[in-house]
Amino acid sequence: MEMTLPNWVVLMDNFMFTLYIPLAAVFWSSVIHLSAGKWRYEVRFLMASSRALFPLGFVLLIIILLNGQHAFPWMAGETYGEPLNAWHNITFFNVREIVLYLAAWAYCAQFIKLQRKDFPKSDPKDRERFKHWALLAPFVFMIYGSVVAWDFEMIQMPRWYSAVYGLYHTESMMRAFLGFFIVSLFVLRWRDNLKRRINDYVFNYIGQIMLALTIIWTYLAFMQYLVMWYGDLPEDMRRWDKILDGPNAYLYWVFFLLNSFVPFLMLIFKGVRNSPALLLFPSVSILIGTFIERYMWMLSAEADNYDHTPFLSSWIDVAITAVIFGLGVMLWDRQMKKDGLYYEGEEEAE
Repeated sequence: MEMTLPNWVVLMDNFMFTLYIPLAAVFWSSVIHLSAGKWRYEVRFLMASSRALFPLGFVLLIIILLNGQHAFPWMAGETYGEPLNAWHNITFFNVREIVLYLAAWAYCAQFIKLQRKDFPKSDPKDRERFKHWALLAPFVFMIYGSVVAWDFEMIQMPRWYSAVYGLYHTESMMRAFLGFFIVSLFVLRWRDNLKRRINDYVFNYIGQIMLALTIIWTYLAFMQYLVMWYGDLPEDMRRWDKILDGPNAYLYWVFFLLNSFVPFLMLIFKGVRNSPALLLFPSVSILIGTFIERYMWMLSAEADNYDHTPFLSSWIDVAITAVIFGLGVMLWDRQMKKDGLYYEGEEEAE
């Protein structure tokens, strides 16, 4: 069975998560280090072990680029009546995606290497070197993440621009990582084979950050639409019309609610933030909402031409996601074993 554009969009959606899990892990490791969060010693090596996903993400990127005409309508000649600019040059597109991915991967690898030498009693020179390297992480994340946002989502419809799209996209993915990390920590604690136990207050800290980011996401999502709607410019609203008037318009409201009101109305309660089990609900809500969000934006240029609900409309969506998820879990689990994060046999956890 031949893959349709929505199937390719689901594949690119999986690529986004495979990329942003290790990339955002380095970003958050940097943030809690620079803010002197003592709880960083409990989670930073768990975050760092997600670097095992970089090779998988690179393979997915190559598959997408080799089939660009199926994944990006403008590569197949559909320009929606707008002239293409240099940013849409296919060779330039492919080169920058590969070069920037490898550059971000190399930066993260060096960050993690230096992080291993950062302890309270380490050589001051090593700690200072790591601090300087950590200062770059937010810039790497925001700059590279913005390029990914433009290339995989914004320029799907040529000549459509949003001044805040890079920030809107990267903020969404840094929050999605926290939701993913909450679920991962819960599973790891349930398995009870970590050498170092994750305390409940870690979940509370992450929950507080997720609450703040949920408020910011809601503001950015609403502001982006409001500016274009109030300006009443046809070229700005054409994309929104395709999304909101298409056969899957309900998916827009699903991801908006799952990313905004649902997690907000749970995370505002201290009891939810202090309960690892209850935190699973806003975390899963954000993960599902973000997956649908990425899907709708990547498909938005053709949203009026496809009646396709991810996973429910095609078994290919399920197969793609199941294979990538399975490979990702296997790679991450193997990396945690290599990093010595598990205890084995009769060895006791600390």
